[in-house]
Amino acid sequence: MVQQPLWRAANFVFAAFFGLATYVQKNDPDPELWMVGYGVPTVVCLTAALSEDSEKGPVQVLAGAHLLLCVAAAGKLLSDMTSLQLAHLLNSEEGREFGGLLLVIAWLLITTRRPTTGGWSPWLAVLLSVAPVVLWGYYHFYSGLVPLQPQHCQGAI
Repeated sequence: MVQQPLWRAANFVFAAFFGLATYVQKNDPDPELWMVGYGVPTVVCLTAALSEDSEKGPVQVLAGAHLLLCVAAAGKLLSDMTSLQLAHLLNSEEGREFGGLLLVIAWLLITTRRPTTGGWSPWLAVLLSVAPVVLWGYYHFYSGLVPLQPQHCQGAI
């Protein structure tokens, strides 16, 4: 069945992405919080990629609990942001944090709610796993955007 290899590949890509996101938090003003924020999805994705039985047990409980915390944190960030920050998400620390939380929330929703039979397109997982990697690469390496990055983000990778 093509679904399982694509699902595993998407989880490997997201595990690498979240792992890299965890690593670059070393330069963040509050690294411990965000290292846990991205580290938990890294573990969930690695487990989903490596285990036949990842949809059961403690990893799913961890994913569900982390999902709830991320939704609460995203709501808090959204309520604290000004209209200017909302209009220019990538130009504010809160906007970038909000975007990261949205990625974590989206992937954990897919991971925790993935149907085991039919109706679910594994290609959606592949598309979603490639998009953040491409966008992050563009944001970090496109010379026109590098000067717009805050000091603690420059040279993080």
